[in-house]
Amino acid sequence: KSSNNNAVRVSTLNLVDLAGSESVRHTGNTGDRQKEGGKINQSLLTLSRVISSLGDRTCTHVNFRDSKLTRILQPSLSGNARMAIICCATPSELYLEETRSTLQFASRAKLVKTRAQVNEIMDDRSLIKKLQRELKEALRNKGGGPGNNKDTMMEQMKVLEAKAASAEVANRKAEEDL
Repeated sequence: KSSNNNAVRVSTLNLVDLAGSESVRHTGNTGDRQKEGGKINQSLLTLSRVISSLGDRTCTHVNFRDSKLTRILQPSLSGNARMAIICCATPSELYLEETRSTLQFASRAKLVKTRAQVNEIMDDRSLIKKLQRELKEALRNKGGGPGNNKDTMMEQMKVLEAKAASAEVANRKAEEDL
């Protein structure tokens, strides 16, 4: 909790291990394992397309719906988040194509820009107190100069104070009912 206004900061942490592509020629999987590998590859391809779209400034639509993975990561990828991606590669010639693909994915991911902001949730009482402080500050800054009706502002202040008192009474009643 934040000490100055009783706001609760909210955040989400997503840790995803993408494990890399499931190449049948390297794994030798058959049957259900082969189908599972195909689904993993499909999700990785969809994630790669989403990352490419997010990094492209001219793209107006990003299709998150093609994969469960991209639907789950949508809030983190496209909005209010900080994102870090760690890509692992091997110097082995056996996995040259996978390494190249991983490095291309990493370069596209670097182009994605997000706008992280602090997420705070306030209870009613804290929100009312914050609004009252803002109103008092506005009154102090505006003063009673020409064009300002100080009486109207004072009436609005009294209405807000009455609402704050009413919210406190309702809050106490709700706590008693619990």
